[in-house]
Amino acid sequence: MHLKRVLSAAAFLPPFILLVQFGTPFQFFLLVCVAILVGLYEFYVIAGAGGLRPLAPIGIAGGLALGCLQFLGASVPWFTLALAGLVVLVLTSLLFAVRDPKEAASRAAITLLGMIYVGGLLSFPAVLRAMAPGRTYIFYLALVTWAGDVGAFYVGSACGRRLLYPSISPHKTVEGGLGGLLASVLASFLARLWFWETLGIAQSLSLGLGLGIMGQVGDLCESMLKRSFGVKDAGSLIPGHGGLLDRVDSLLFTGPVLYLAVLAGWA
Repeated sequence: MHLKRVLSAAAFLPPFILLVQFGTPFQFFLLVCVAILVGLYEFYVIAGAGGLRPLAPIGIAGGLALGCLQFLGASVPWFTLALAGLVVLVLTSLLFAVRDPKEAASRAAITLLGMIYVGGLLSFPAVLRAMAPGRTYIFYLALVTWAGDVGAFYVGSACGRRLLYPSISPHKTVEGGLGGLLASVLASFLARLWFWETLGIAQSLSLGLGLGIMGQVGDLCESMLKRSFGVKDAGSLIPGHGGLLDRVDSLLFTGPVLYLAVLAGWA
């Protein structure tokens, strides 16, 4: 398992770095679109395994539409109107799709959750890449988020004793969580020395802590959803990691945090 994780990372990182460094924002957005499509497919498959019956085709199309609206910079009224339209579309479709009306609420809820959880949250890296210092934002986001994942995994494996949230994730420990948080903060300061020289000390510390905490929250939330659906992994796409959602679960929560920091002028 450990070797598979390392080999998968070694195969994925070089193309990702090359795309961020030399590709255009639109090319990066296309990568994000592929990730949204795969992530939504995985989400609806595991939801189905849990006994739910999402409207997968509508959910996949709607999640991709939300990602496109985010990337194109749709104003709040238009984005709100799109969300309202998706709710109407899902509920109207269920008028013709359900035999038992008691299923309607759960089917609508899980369909809309997938759209927002995957399509909405996963689109923030594409929005960040489209900004003026977009390459810096993406490299920082990836470095700090994945450093937290790696730190939590190795510290937890080496010296984890106290379970962090056993009912949600029986292998995550308090020690691993603290190790991951420390790794995120250290990665934030490394980014300041390496490629983001204008990032201040206070910003490095606060962003490292913020992204480190929210990355772990994102990981726990995906574990909660998988527990709810009764599955161990979201898929088997990436050897040693599971599905795509298992690899980007932290990014789903750290991307919006960094975006909010940028909008607030803190980054």
